[in-house]
Amino acid sequence: MSAGSPNDGYKEAEKGSVVSIFTNGLLFIFKIFAGVVGHSNAMIADALDTLGDTMTSTGMLVGYKIAARPPDAEHPYGHGKAESIIAKLLAIFLIALGLKVAYNSVHVLLVSHQSYIPGRIALIAAIVSIIVKLVLFQYTSLIGKKTSSTAMTLYSWNLAADAFSSLVALIGIAGARFGYTAMDPIAALILSIFVIKTGVQGFHRAYDELMDGAPEDSVIDGIRNIANANLSVKAVKDVKVRKMGLDLMVDMIIEVEKSISVEKGHAITDIVRKDIMKKMPSAREVFIHVEPYLK
Repeated sequence: MSAGSPNDGYKEAEKGSVVSIFTNGLLFIFKIFAGVVGHSNAMIADALDTLGDTMTSTGMLVGYKIAARPPDAEHPYGHGKAESIIAKLLAIFLIALGLKVAYNSVHVLLVSHQSYIPGRIALIAAIVSIIVKLVLFQYTSLIGKKTSSTAMTLYSWNLAADAFSSLVALIGIAGARFGYTAMDPIAALILSIFVIKTGVQGFHRAYDELMDGAPEDSVIDGIRNIANANLSVKAVKDVKVRKMGLDLMVDMIIEVEKSISVEKGHAITDIVRKDIMKKMPSAREVFIHVEPYLK
């Protein structure tokens, strides 16, 4: 987020979600058409994965709009947790989608034994999908880093996995077209594993945020370094950070010379607070407790 407005990060993330919804929506229509017309289980599985991406983007957009709402009487700390809640629900959806694709693939391999030679359109769709997913990955990854959005960062890596998934689909479709018809459902089964893995990882990350899990060590170290750069701060005793949507809530204890006045101590905390919020824009609230420095 920029320092100018606390909602800039949400607006940027919303824009990324809209672009992703539009792009993945069109890609899904093309891929499901190619999978059905081209008789390719792998492409249908890949299309369903893209449908999951479209729904994920839609869910993120809703989550960002809710999370961007200002604090009110019922939610004095704001609505930032909505982003993590949406991320968790979407992770569950991805796991369910992956299990469904896996079941269909195993059924084709072991029960129905239906096999078709995939059409050329399925092959073309796989190639188009790889290109589109890689471009979207770069775009959403930049937004995720810029806004510190867990949902967007998770989603960007899901897109990277999707590009690999489309590559697996491409190999399966190509193999089936060369006469190895079992390669198509096998590719679909492999794709389902990637979808399930992404869902499990996303669920775990969203769960940590909802339980106020600590962020990366680099975030805490960065806050310590900013505080220690102030010569009036003799020591940083403790730093606790939790994520609230795209924002960070910081609680810390600093130690200052025991001989200074209360007024001087509060002036130091005010300077440290402003330094942290300036150099780390994602820090929305910084609560600092002062204690005397005892050598």
